[in-house]
Amino acid sequence: MFIDVYIHTPFVLIPSFYGITGSIKGQSVDKWSSQLRNEWLVASFGSVLYWTPMQCVAFGFVPQHSRIAFISCGSFLHKAWLSWLSNPEVEIDEGKCIPNLNVA
Repeated sequence: MFIDVYIHTPFVLIPSFYGITGSIKGQSVDKWSSQLRNEWLVASFGSVLYWTPMQCVAFGFVPQHSRIAFISCGSFLHKAWLSWLSNPEVEIDEGKCIPNLNVA
């Protein structure tokens, strides 16, 4: 649990998330790496605060046969939060929400 939450998540998962989603959005490496540098502390700290109790509950109270489903649902919620964090700007035009991708 310690390695997963405190080493893997901030130093592998968060950079991979920003790199993959930035590439999918067509951003340059400079653009998404700059965003990662600006948001890394918040994303990493929030992830540690989220995953520490999730892992404690998963391994302390969730039956072994249900752990994969529990962690998968938790992972979905975590990635939804990371997506929200990394896409803060939304333009509202005539009742439609349009994400501002700022693709140069």
